[in-house]
Amino acid sequence: MHSAATRTARAVILPAALIINVCLLALACDGGKGDGGSNGGNDGGPVSFDVTMGDNFYEPNEFTVKAGQKLTFNFKNEGAAIHNMLVAGADNKYNTEDDTLSEPRQIRSGGTGVLEWTAPEEAAVIKVRCEFHPTDSTGTIKVGK
Repeated sequence: MHSAATRTARAVILPAALIINVCLLALACDGGKGDGGSNGGNDGGPVSFDVTMGDNFYEPNEFTVKAGQKLTFNFKNEGAAIHNMLVAGADNKYNTEDDTLSEPRQIRSGGTGVLEWTAPEEAAVIKVRCEFHPTDSTGTIKVGK
């Protein structure tokens, strides 16, 4: 027969060990997201990224895609200020014809938005930024072959 202390220890330790193992497994698998995106494989098909906007940052703020891949950014503004995302485009310059801006243009606190964009056919590192916080809310899209 086991003592009361042994039964109590088992009642606490075994569930705690199970919880720890489940958490470790979830972290190891990472839900297929890695850098906040999901592309359903290596075929270069469409990819989506869930991006948190804050005062003044994007999380994540680095994205890796394949040349020609279609991207969808899904935004949630958890900051107090208005935010958006502007993609510089293939020329990697802001305020040119190939820029793409999130919809809506002003994502208010607690709001959501989306940006759809197709990566250029050539490898590049494309700049992104918030129009309202252009020196703080920044990031990059790394386009590979």
